Amino acid sequence: MLRSPPRAFVMNPSRNFLYGVVALQANFIDSAHLDEFMAVCTDWNADQNVSLADVFIQRGWIQPSDKAHLDYLVERRMQQHGGDDSATLTNIRRDVERSLTMLNRATAPVTPSRSPGSPLISLAQIFAAAPQQERYTRTHLHAKGGIGQVWVARDSQLSRNVALKELLPDQSSNSVFRARFLREARITGQLEHPGIVPVYELSYRLGTQEPFYTMRFVKGRTMRDAALVHHKKRIEGQTDSIEFLTLLNAFVVVCKTIAFAHSRGIIHRDLKGQNVMVGDFGEVVVLDWGLAKELGRSENDDAIHPGIASDRKTQEAELTLDGEAVGTPAYMAPEQAAGRLDLIDERTDVYGLGAILYQLLTGQSPFTGTAEEILKKVELEQPVAPDRHWPEVPPTLQSACLRALSKEPAARFTSAHDLAQEVEQWQEVQRKKVEEDLRVSQALYHSLVENIPIWAWRKDLDSRFTFVNNGFAHGMGLKPDDLIGKTDHDFFPAPLADRIRRDDLHVIETGEIRRLTEERSPDEKGPRFVEVIKTPIRDGRGQIVGTQGVLWDMTDWKRAEEALRESEGLYHSLVESIPICVWRKDAKGRFTFANTGFLANFGKTPEELLGKGDDELFPKDLAAKYRQDDAHVMKTGQTFRVVEEQIALEGRRTVEVIKIPIRDSRGEIVGTQGIFWDTAAWERARRNQTIAKLE
Repeated sequence: MLRSPPRAFVMNPSRNFLYGVVALQANFIDSAHLDEFMAVCTDWNADQNVSLADVFIQRGWIQPSDKAHLDYLVERRMQQHGGDDSATLTNIRRDVERSLTMLNRATAPVTPSRSPGSPLISLAQIFAAAPQQERYTRTHLHAKGGIGQVWVARDSQLSRNVALKELLPDQSSNSVFRARFLREARITGQLEHPGIVPVYELSYRLGTQEPFYTMRFVKGRTMRDAALVHHKKRIEGQTDSIEFLTLLNAFVVVCKTIAFAHSRGIIHRDLKGQNVMVGDFGEVVVLDWGLAKELGRSENDDAIHPGIASDRKTQEAELTLDGEAVGTPAYMAPEQAAGRLDLIDERTDVYGLGAILYQLLTGQSPFTGTAEEILKKVELEQPVAPDRHWPEVPPTLQSACLRALSKEPAARFTSAHDLAQEVEQWQEVQRKKVEEDLRVSQALYHSLVENIPIWAWRKDLDSRFTFVNNGFAHGMGLKPDDLIGKTDHDFFPAPLADRIRRDDLHVIETGEIRRLTEERSPDEKGPRFVEVIKTPIRDGRGQIVGTQGVLWDMTDWKRAEEALRESEGLYHSLVESIPICVWRKDAKGRFTFANTGFLANFGKTPEELLGKGDDELFPKDLAAKYRQDDAHVMKTGQTFRVVEEQIALEGRRTVEVIKIPIRDSRGEIVGTQGIFWDTAAWERARRNQTIAKLE
């Protein structure tokens, strides 16, 4: 159940009046008292020290017990409109009018002064007694400038958020600033263009008569902030070419917006990245026309609002004095910095546009320092070339930027439209170049995938084929067109198609490369094997938009690998069972293999031998001889055979050594292989074998 409203509710003027309207609408007030009701409301509006409810009780129109019920009805109506008393009053008007009309028709007698069916009292009369209130409720401060500030405000009549601009409190009494503010509202309101935020209303605050105007509120960020973010990411190695092109597109919109203003005889005079808003949904609007000038019109012609008293001198005060710099120093044209107002024209704005472009290209303004230092630089120094800040600045854009920033107005672009056209032409050249590079890239891609023995395909996020090469189509026994737009479920058994789809989803969700080897139906030689690699496809922003896959038959390689393993098994079985020592070395003379006999002969473990050279294992003179023998084999490719003395764990002995070259698949010598055996032990074994045969 709704509780009674607090004291603040009762004493609020708007809600108090709403209390009376609801009482009238709910028939708590008899029709005989309607004229008196108007008088009561008028008197109460002049003296609001008591609540209307108490007045109604005193007059006997309602009983004290009725008050709680009326409180309930008022709060219910308020809840229907979000607790906004202004919105509630606005929306209740139609209901009141309908109720009054029905009431008058049912009860009013016909008199010579009133025709049948005419209302006893008009809606306008009733609401004329309502306390005056502001249409806009300021919610929070959005931005603050040199002389003005912008609020986000709620429009109670249209139930929408707007931007409300007004003078700063400490500037509101300054007649020059006030005139400039009014001129800004008037000029902005006259410029109807998508790139200029529309003005809804110019009005004055109740009581103080301080001017304000409302306009569309654009959510987003300034072009300056967007440029700073882009270059911060660039410096961190996260260059986003799409973001840069988006900023250039927004810049072109700004140029065309200024060109429109120029066609209406208006120059902005304060163009900078902070005064351009790039909306969250692609809007680009030029803000802050407070320093705008109407060509052919004296800046002293701006009228002071007639409702504000001021003397003649105040009304004629110059808004801008010759010899006075007007604008933002870092973005001022030289003629602005020098205070040469007689030289300011459309090309002054072209300079400002050049300064904005400079910031887009470099992430900073053309000149930096204190305001005084910047003004001197603007007049006397040339800006540092943009490619000194960022070497990859496109030469065409740099040339356009520096031309717009020329010291002499005659050297700049004649119009903002010409500057826009220069940037657009560069964009068009880049677009054609990208298209040509794409065409060449696609031609190379298709030439590759159609001439190597693989299956290749691409799929969208729903695993529908968007491309297949001839190898894929031939392997499926179909034409490429038969596969496009279809999924694996159209061709394969459900279990296999489901598994393929899971693999696709894994790649899409994780962005990882998926690599697997699959066994297929065997042929007469045994099982067949294929290798599949799936990779994500990304768009220009890095978003995954599909998958790409390649497949090749690796059965022959698998069989060769198996044969190699079998051959290596036979080799190792042999060298580990014969009574000889076997080793291998790479091209640098490092041991890469040694059989058990070799390791035992020198008392080494594999860890102690492998990767070592002769210098680390044998006396200096023997190591030198071994290296010389290896070099001879590597150089000549011939077998080396010698009988020599050897020092092993068992002491000195005579061994026979054979060294041969190791060749790779191309026939290149990549190392040596050697064997040796003890000739005395071999002779003893041969003699014992002969004796055994004779016996």
